[in-house]
Amino acid sequence: MDYFREDEESRIERDKVALEETRTVLRNAGFYAYGRLDDLNRWSIAVDDELGRADIRIGDDGFEITLWASSPGLFADEENEWRRRSRNRLARVMIPNIARGVLEPHQQASWDEDEEGVAVTEIWQLPFTREPDLGEFVRTHLPKLELIVTRIERQLG
Repeated sequence: MDYFREDEESRIERDKVALEETRTVLRNAGFYAYGRLDDLNRWSIAVDDELGRADIRIGDDGFEITLWASSPGLFADEENEWRRRSRNRLARVMIPNIARGVLEPHQQASWDEDEEGVAVTEIWQLPFTREPDLGEFVRTHLPKLELIVTRIERQLG
């Protein structure tokens, strides 16, 4: 059991070192970038921006970049709580059907329970040689993700 723990700890430390330059590149691009462990205990560099979030980690053969955008409170203006919850449930059911006609294979849409709105994620694989371009990549792709969130919201009415 300790062997696996040591192996995981060494992987995390190795990824921390490998991603330090990535954090610098993202900060130089004007993002607030910081290191963190994700929900699967992988070290990643996270970026929080007005338009969304990015997590950059070491993938199988390069960088794995997960971009996430959401729109909080889709039905927040609904005063009747029962009706708002009903609309939220309906949206949760409709999103997968809408997503089939809107999203590409590397994208996924869901209902964000915390934000009570539509969330869209996409996962990209980039070679390590593209590290200097990561800031521009994130800056270019987050607005596109926001457009997809808006498009899904419009179809939810």
